[in-house]
Amino acid sequence: MRSLILAVVAAAAVAAAPAAGEQFDGKRTLLCSAFRMFECDLANGCVPVTAEELGSESSWTLDFKKKEFTGTSENALPNAMEQVKLLDGKLFLSGIQDGLPIKRDGVAWSVAINNPDGVMTMAVVGEGFGIVGLGSCVPR
Repeated sequence: MRSLILAVVAAAAVAAAPAAGEQFDGKRTLLCSAFRMFECDLANGCVPVTAEELGSESSWTLDFKKKEFTGTSENALPNAMEQVKLLDGKLFLSGIQDGLPIKRDGVAWSVAINNPDGVMTMAVVGEGFGIVGLGSCVPR
């Protein structure tokens, strides 16, 4: 389930330098990576975790023409972006994703990417838990 959680989220890659404001408008393909991640639940609060601990990737390609995001590993499968909206200088993405048909492992996810610097914040929520990721995106 943890693989699904972060694979669902489209979010941030190593930002080499701040990009122009028009870079993050939902029209250009982005490479995004999460540098810091936290897993949160009622019992433990929020604790730092790595993508490896979650069994997931920390980098994704966001293809706005196809409305898909895909992890950067060789066997990554594409996931659909249901909402894409530019508002107040930020690019917002969101969706809902189901996992295995026999498990209650569906999640809702949201990503915000700031203009002009590409700073990315993501959240994935499911039954009794949440994942927060912080990172950045660069045009591809």
